[in-house]
Amino acid sequence: MSVGPKRLFLASLLGLSAGLGGESLLFLEGQCGRIETSLRDDFKVVLFLRNDLDEGKRKILEEQLRAFPEVEDVRGVSKQEALANLKRADPELVDSIILVGENPLHSAYEVRLGEAGIGRLEDWLSRAQELADWADIRYKPSEVEAILRVQFYGRFLSLALSAIACLVAAMALGGLWSTGRRGGRGGFKGRAELAHSGLHAIMGAAGAAVGACAVFLMVLPMRQLSSWWAWPSSSSQMGLAVCAAVIGWVLCVDGD
Repeated sequence: MSVGPKRLFLASLLGLSAGLGGESLLFLEGQCGRIETSLRDDFKVVLFLRNDLDEGKRKILEEQLRAFPEVEDVRGVSKQEALANLKRADPELVDSIILVGENPLHSAYEVRLGEAGIGRLEDWLSRAQELADWADIRYKPSEVEAILRVQFYGRFLSLALSAIACLVAAMALGGLWSTGRRGGRGGFKGRAELAHSGLHAIMGAAGAAVGACAVFLMVLPMRQLSSWWAWPSSSSQMGLAVCAAVIGWVLCVDGD
């Protein structure tokens, strides 16, 4: 077996390419997940009751809303609490409302939907409308569109990374099978080749580490510009290093 400088350089170059591309995909996947979480934490549907209900009926209605599988959390807001919240936000407006007389605000429910509930929002709204006589239902359609887009990008990146991992696993199985066949024909040659080719794997993993560091340096300024910064987990980093090592070993081992 030949372990020349050209093959070692090729192994490190392949690892560097895998590190740059893989770390970029992992970074983008992480950002999509963090942005989606941030948007979903901010998103809520507010349902305003047309007529006020007594405490018992409000609790029953709250539990009915909470029973929907799409719902993550429900918070009831009484007319008095709504007026107090408005007073904290705009005292002058509350003073003008009080001059009119009775509290004109409606009791409401603030509903937070789960990850899957955003995509089924229209269906959930049609079922929620049957529970009570609502004066108004408010939410931000632009936030729904943004969440769905980020979900799509995140799922696509996850699918692409999974496909790459499966391809690398297939390459590893092919390399082991080819090495085993040569070892069967040449006695100890296959096992010796497997041991010595570890140098190619190390160079591939080292190249991936350099590529990952390069991506980190390129995106580091973004950390100062956004509150939704996210970096890939340590398990993802280890997986990337293993994939790069496998690529370096499979593609750079001399079959002679």
